[in-house]
Amino acid sequence: MTALLRAPARRARQPAPRRPLRAVTPPAAARPARRRRPRGRQRVGFLASGLLFTAVLVGNVTVHASVTQGQFELERLQDSAAEREATYQQLRLQVAEAEAPGRIVERARQLGMVEPAKVTYLTPTSKTSSAEPASGATTVDRPTEAAQSWGRVKPHLDGRR
Repeated sequence: MTALLRAPARRARQPAPRRPLRAVTPPAAARPARRRRPRGRQRVGFLASGLLFTAVLVGNVTVHASVTQGQFELERLQDSAAEREATYQQLRLQVAEAEAPGRIVERARQLGMVEPAKVTYLTPTSKTSSAEPASGATTVDRPTEAAQSWGRVKPHLDGRR
């Protein structure tokens, strides 16, 4: 009975001997080669990027300063043009006042000039004028060729037809 109560002794199985592990490398075409850059190259790249950024920043500031300076120059020129325009308008007013017929008559009186008793208007009788009258010249009351041309041209100068 004791034999039944006792479990049969089992034989312990020993695992099969394992082969040592080895690393498997994939073919070169399946995986791109990764190379680590040395630390020195990283620093040079970082320094080059910093210098490039600084150069662009300085260039940008220079361009903005130039544009601002140009704006100040433009404002100065506009102010100068406005002042000269005002001076021009004042001079035109002075010329208009000096050319006024009343002022001219007054100045002529101050210089001792007098108005004539009779005014005679002269009109040319031919296309050419000379010091000597043309032989057989007669006075005709029809308008000269220049007066006829003026009548045709005048409406076009005014902008009306």
